[in-house]
Amino acid sequence: MNRPVADAQQTPEPSESSATSKAAQRRKKRSTAWLVVRVTVLSGVLGALLWWGQLELRITGPFIVLPIHNADARSEVDGTIEELYVDEGTSVRQGDLIARLSDRDNRALLQKIEAQIAQTQATLKMLEAGPRPEEIELAQATVLRAEEKRKFARSNLERDRRLFEQNLLARKDFETTEQTAVDAENALIEAQKQLNVLRAGARPEEIEATKANIAGLESQRKYLEEQVASARVVSPADGIIVTPSRQLEQMKHQAVKQGDLIAKVYDIKTVDVQTPVSEKDIADIRIGQEVVLKTRAYPDQTFFGTVMAIGTTVQDLSSSTSSSFASSGGSQGGSSRTSAPAAWPVNTVLVTTRIKNESLLLKPGMTGNIKVSCGQRRAFDLVTRRLARTIKVEFWSWW
Repeated sequence: MNRPVADAQQTPEPSESSATSKAAQRRKKRSTAWLVVRVTVLSGVLGALLWWGQLELRITGPFIVLPIHNADARSEVDGTIEELYVDEGTSVRQGDLIARLSDRDNRALLQKIEAQIAQTQATLKMLEAGPRPEEIELAQATVLRAEEKRKFARSNLERDRRLFEQNLLARKDFETTEQTAVDAENALIEAQKQLNVLRAGARPEEIEATKANIAGLESQRKYLEEQVASARVVSPADGIIVTPSRQLEQMKHQAVKQGDLIAKVYDIKTVDVQTPVSEKDIADIRIGQEVVLKTRAYPDQTFFGTVMAIGTTVQDLSSSTSSSFASSGGSQGGSSRTSAPAAWPVNTVLVTTRIKNESLLLKPGMTGNIKVSCGQRRAFDLVTRRLARTIKVEFWSWW
């Protein structure tokens, strides 16, 4: 009697299970619909951001610091360094004295040449002025005395000749008288020549020869003056001495040859920063764009500058001239880094940035990373930038 009742009580169970299953399916459909709506909305928002959103395009890469001007102070002559007037870090102006070489020998020769010039110039003045009246009068008096002596010698010769012919005078005495007459005649001729020379004055050829002698001495003096001046080693430009103090100290009293380096002078109050930019990114670089950089030496310090120059040639980053950049590589905006296979060297263009360095924190040779602000771009263009370049260049050659 009880079994039919139990069967009657168990009959509703299939309908309740079906209702629960249908409710679960409806909830699942609603969840799926909401998920689709959310994904659609998010996709639309993301698509709108990508299409209309603007982001800054930044070209990044490694850099190296270079002085805006660098110059070498070199010895212009051979010599020994007597004094050094600078040390590492000394600020100098163009023309400031850096070192002085020994110049004692050249100064002694210069004084000797100057004395010879003075003496030769005095001789030239005498030649150009001609003889003084007193000199002519003295020469005339000398001629008169020579004539008197000749007259007396001739008289003695005539007398001794008669005595000799009469055998009243020895031959030796006669020969002595004869020689005296000859000497008197020669003395008169010489005195007359001297008088004629004084009256005629100096010959033009003699004056020209003296002038030529002076010109030669002047040339020697100029050379020695240049040698003495070259013993002063001066700064060829404004800047700061960067040669190490120890190296400068060791130079004192050392012999140097012409052209030897004494000190390096760098102008680092304003520095140039060189960055190799991939040829794929160089089209976005413009002169005047803002630049931000950080150095490995001062990671907490940020430096700012502007692009001053863009290289006119493409360089091979794998070459020795660009090896300092090869380890870091360049990249497009963002922080991604790409490296080319060894068989395919990365071609780059050097971009130069100028930065004020009044604090002198940036030193030649420092390295780090740089960001060049290339202006606002659509986010979609930034995301598809590499793909678009590949399609436009690499795939273009397929047809």
